Amino acid sequence: MDIIFGKQIGYINYLIKGIKIRHFKKSSKERFFYRTITNNKYSIYKWDLSSHEVYMTNSFTDWGNEYLFLDSLSNRNKEVFIDVGCHTGYYPSLFKNYFSKIIGFEPNTKSISTLKNLKIENFEYFQNFVGDKNIQVNSIISKEGWSFYEDNKINDTFQSEKLFQITLDNFYENKNIKNISAIKIDIDGADLKVLYGAKKIIENNKPSILIENYSSELFDFFNNLNYSFYSLVSNKSKPYNLTLEKLKFYDKSKWIKMVCCIPNEYSKNYDFEFFKGNMFTGINKTKLLNHFSIT
Repeated sequence: MDIIFGKQIGYINYLIKGIKIRHFKKSSKERFFYRTITNNKYSIYKWDLSSHEVYMTNSFTDWGNEYLFLDSLSNRNKEVFIDVGCHTGYYPSLFKNYFSKIIGFEPNTKSISTLKNLKIENFEYFQNFVGDKNIQVNSIISKEGWSFYEDNKINDTFQSEKLFQITLDNFYENKNIKNISAIKIDIDGADLKVLYGAKKIIENNKPSILIENYSSELFDFFNNLNYSFYSLVSNKSKPYNLTLEKLKFYDKSKWIKMVCCIPNEYSKNYDFEFFKGNMFTGINKTKLLNHFSIT
């Protein structure tokens, strides 16, 4: 048992939903439908550990930063949302009612094959890696629906295929896409490369960006771009407690999963806020959703 994860989602939830997931894995079903916090349907697949996390956390895979991100967009039109690392479509399912158009990028063939089942009219997806160069890359594929650069290959049990890596700037110009309001980046360690390949988009569109990276390099990238940084911060001794903080510099003592990078012209200047949970029920989801007015 992962003690930290158990405390974060709550031991009661961990026990009840953990039992359900174990029964599901032993059943003949390949998937079941789950209703997200935003009341949209999302498929939980037997092979997809990321979808199991969605179910176990009750749509709080990113601790509530996904709802901070949505709330931060309330001062602007929500036009195009780009999801880099869309996997089996959790974020498009979660956010489909909030944006005019959603564009997803996912390199894994197994995950791509499931995206057609989403049936989201304002969503389209492309099988590509996204980075800082337009090149062909060798990709390895895991049975859990993840893909990695071949340099990260662990053993010979993985399959391999060649794929194109694109930059968002090049895609943006070729497709003549306008009004990019928001970008989510979660690609297991290569997230900053996506930013380097999206410099023109960021300068011209000033999108809000939710990224799985917290580093001094992230702050350096946005230097002189007039952005502010916010996140829900925790610690490993009491992972069920969260604080909403404005991040002014990199502090390695902070435990952070996702960072919301918000253009100052759209920033809501959030105050410091403490969200107290407990080890039995986990993160205080109700207080967080009420704070960010998510319905």
